[in-house]
Amino acid sequence: MIRFDKKILLVLILIISGCSSLDSLKQSYKNFLSSSEESYIVQPGDSIWSIAINFNLDSEQLIKNNNLKEPYIIYPNQELFLYSTIFESNLKDQFKPIKWHHPLGEKSIIALKDDSWLIFKEPKGLPIHSINLGKVVVSGPDIPGYGNLVMISHPDGYLSLYAHCDKIFVEKGDEVIKGAMIAQLGNSEAAYPMLRFQLRKNGQPLRAKTVNTLFN
Repeated sequence: MIRFDKKILLVLILIISGCSSLDSLKQSYKNFLSSSEESYIVQPGDSIWSIAINFNLDSEQLIKNNNLKEPYIIYPNQELFLYSTIFESNLKDQFKPIKWHHPLGEKSIIALKDDSWLIFKEPKGLPIHSINLGKVVVSGPDIPGYGNLVMISHPDGYLSLYAHCDKIFVEKGDEVIKGAMIAQLGNSEAAYPMLRFQLRKNGQPLRAKTVNTLFN
């Protein structure tokens, strides 16, 4: 990985971001450094899945990089290697035109979408379905900010996230089929009942606009 002098980086960030205050400049610099590090020191409450989400990494590759074995236990102050020199992903080349099962149903209306999340505002208790066959890797309130979360690993490096669930009907390690009911819509760690959904490819979130075109 190419390294640059941090003073030069600081100047570049100031010019590019046009920060209006010293605090915002410091935050931009901090964010840049955190994304450019090759390793990470585990903090209390971290999990493989939360680290993968925070750094936009493929959780399976993170496991391989550090030779972790099931149940993938990590410890505070443990150093994890984030990147592999032989692992590079090109989303455009690896993306395949797959049709996925809609997590709520085709009639569900998107209340909000940002660059990588689809947010559906529907009644509490509405069934949530797995978009494709796969294996459950997270089930429950394991990652702060997402409430009751279901995370499913799918073939070809895909990962789907279903946040703020009410009841969850699957456990970590379960194998599910396409369209299987995995949870009910809820408002755990949310202001109102919603499904916050994201699809990732090799750790990288796919654009919400693209994801919305993939459902049957």
